[in-house]
Amino acid sequence: MSYSDIKSVTKTADGSAIVGRCRLYGVYFTNTATASSFDLKDGTTSGGTSLLNVVTPAVIGAQDLFIPDMGILFQNGIYIDVANAHVTSVTLFFEGGDPQ
Repeated sequence: MSYSDIKSVTKTADGSAIVGRCRLYGVYFTNTATASSFDLKDGTTSGGTSLLNVVTPAVIGAQDLFIPDMGILFQNGIYIDVANAHVTSVTLFFEGGDPQ
């Protein structure tokens, strides 16, 4: 039996991904053959505080990032801030909040 209600949301560009208090447990992302990065910010706008910065490899493909223990708590939602078009999608696995 599961003790939590894990949800997911996928974005392909900058934007608010989750509204409301939530806990992030994992990230799946796809990228081109050029290294890049993206930030996950606390809040629903680009002005939020970055709580996680991910640098992508310079190899085309997909990567999984699992966050240990109790994950990362975002008090005000999650905003995805992608550096450029080399990050083609970001999927977040979370509990709480509402996907956008």
